[in-house]
Amino acid sequence: MAQLLLYVDSRRGQDAHTGRQPTQALKTLTQALRQSRGDTLIRLTAGRYDATSGERFPLMIPTDCEVRGEWSGDRPMTLIEGGGTFQHPLLGLPSVTCGVADGARLNSVIIANAQRQGIGLWLADGHPQLQRVFVRQCDQYGIVVLDRALPWLQDCQLEDCGQAGITFFTQSKGQLERVQAVRNRIGIWLRDASAPLIRSCRVERCDTGIAIADTAHPVLRDNHLRQNQSYGLHLTGLGTADFGQAADPGRNIVRDNDQFDVYNVTQRSLTSCGNDVIPQRLQGGVALMASTLPDASAIPPSLLARQSDFPDGEPETPPSPEIEDPQTGGPVGSQRFPDMANHWAGPFVDGLVAAGAIAGLPDGTFRPDRSVTRAEFAAFIAASFPDRPQRRSARRFNDVSSNFWAYGALTYAYTTGFLSGFPDGTVRPDTFITRTQALVAVTNGLNFSGGRVDDIGIYRDRAQIPSYAVDSLATATRQRLVVNYPDPLSLRPVEAMTRGELSALIYQGQVALGLATQIPSPYIVRPDTTQPTFSDIDNHWAAEFIHGLASLNLVSGRSDGRFDPDGPITRAQFATLIVNAFAPATIRPNIQFIDVPPDFWAADAIQNTYRGGFMGGFPDRTFAPSHPLLRVQIWIALVNGLYATSPVSTPEVLAQFADSDQVPQYAQRQTAIALTKQFITAVPNNQRLRPNQVATRAETSVAIYQVLVDQQRVPPIQSDYLLPFHANEV
Repeated sequence: MAQLLLYVDSRRGQDAHTGRQPTQALKTLTQALRQSRGDTLIRLTAGRYDATSGERFPLMIPTDCEVRGEWSGDRPMTLIEGGGTFQHPLLGLPSVTCGVADGARLNSVIIANAQRQGIGLWLADGHPQLQRVFVRQCDQYGIVVLDRALPWLQDCQLEDCGQAGITFFTQSKGQLERVQAVRNRIGIWLRDASAPLIRSCRVERCDTGIAIADTAHPVLRDNHLRQNQSYGLHLTGLGTADFGQAADPGRNIVRDNDQFDVYNVTQRSLTSCGNDVIPQRLQGGVALMASTLPDASAIPPSLLARQSDFPDGEPETPPSPEIEDPQTGGPVGSQRFPDMANHWAGPFVDGLVAAGAIAGLPDGTFRPDRSVTRAEFAAFIAASFPDRPQRRSARRFNDVSSNFWAYGALTYAYTTGFLSGFPDGTVRPDTFITRTQALVAVTNGLNFSGGRVDDIGIYRDRAQIPSYAVDSLATATRQRLVVNYPDPLSLRPVEAMTRGELSALIYQGQVALGLATQIPSPYIVRPDTTQPTFSDIDNHWAAEFIHGLASLNLVSGRSDGRFDPDGPITRAQFATLIVNAFAPATIRPNIQFIDVPPDFWAADAIQNTYRGGFMGGFPDRTFAPSHPLLRVQIWIALVNGLYATSPVSTPEVLAQFADSDQVPQYAQRQTAIALTKQFITAVPNNQRLRPNQVATRAETSVAIYQVLVDQQRVPPIQSDYLLPFHANEV
């Protein structure tokens, strides 16, 4: 029972009432929201709630408040309709019906907003929850998800919305489960760097089912995309999707869409694994991959009875002294297992063996790179954390008999909260456990908490993290449970966990509980200090900008680990960076440059930047791909490609700089615009344009980053090296 219960009845209620009893119901939801305090449940009777009944929009549901309408048959009977102006730097001045705050809940209502630029629901913070909410007939978007919001939508319907049923912007994530999107222009639209989990949803009779743009990277599982007028799944820009993995098939059904079932116009190939698609109905780069999960009916019975390789006997003798790595100060390899003599996980394995938690295989090896099944994971857990308190009663799983070798371990892992079963009553003991699943299991089983969502922002592949795992993985990162080899910033969340990786995870769990001593390792993720690293930029003025681009996978270093920030950038390298960052749209046809053969490594990027208007060639039909770029050429390219129509007062802007006469006549307007956008750099106290000097890799990185700031794709960075634009002097 909610701490405070308020009743609202738009037909018979009065806002002068207390709202504490059905007979004393309030008239408006607006008044009920004003009275809500902390944990509040607001019950709306069937009826219409709009401006004529006294509502004042936009409504805002605060934290810990639930608004629940009436449900009858298969749909809500409570309608909230209307909107009020809401200002936002990304979307301007839309009309919004209702905002749902972090921890707020909306249940069993219909939302409608036919006003110009009408938006039904606004989700921009934390973990709002929507259940059985129908959003319909919104002029622009049914639902928008913004910033770092992580909403959970279940059993909702999105119908007849002008632009999209739901749109994810910026870095939002969240989870859609059993959501239906019907007759929208776009059913589900993923933009910017959004990355939600979309599972068991049906998107039908829209113009486009799911559209993925910019650098969005959703996870798609068990969805039906059918009978859409153009495309079932449409990818543009740098958008992509987790459309199934070898150990985690997608199980999406994408069929019967009018033009193509999958239409990929990006430069990246979409990997499809375990989906119901027809190859002839796929357009663009789509790689079809087979699942590696075994068919249970094809597993020989003898394998189901195999013995555990995890002992329950006495611990082995203590290990011999470990050899230390002079680079990290930590031990190298295992002193116990010959197949781990130089293995990164050797010290973690030896630590667990010394504690009697695990042992090797009968042949004296450990096989650290072998994948771990859920049954083997349970055996690891039972041996490593034998005294965890019971948190729930045992249950019987349909696919595990009492004489199964890991029956006891699976029961222990379930009752102590490490593992859960599946809705069909199975535990799937022979399925490989993914890295995400293992990290979530250990975090939950050890009852850790306290992570921040932004802790996972350091991972380059964070877009692949399922939404259900975000909080647990943030906590695991904060508790230093995550050990990533060879790249600490690559989580590889959907790959199967190996025995070596699991040993490191469990050892770190024991360290967090105070049961083991810390082992120095460069692969342990430290959220406050682990960043994309290059060996030569620690004290460089552009380091923060370079790290920002590296975290988006837009730049990489040399093969020796350096970034070479003060080295030159070639025209071909710059073209590649432009394509990766901005995915240029075509505004003119191809041209064949005589010095760029079709098999040149950057040929496609060069053509894309030319077609998009960013870069051109020379009068002799050359591109000079290996020539270094000048500073002024960077400004010209970015302005021509992105700001060609921007107004500017060129003479007044350039007059602020003593060397403005060195700017070529043809580049003066672009240089002035570049100054207003603040992507020109200079040494503090020596603020000259230096237009004809060779551009460095650092200067180029800053220019690209500043454009992303202008597009609101990354946060601004304060730096004295950015040339200021004094608008009051123009």
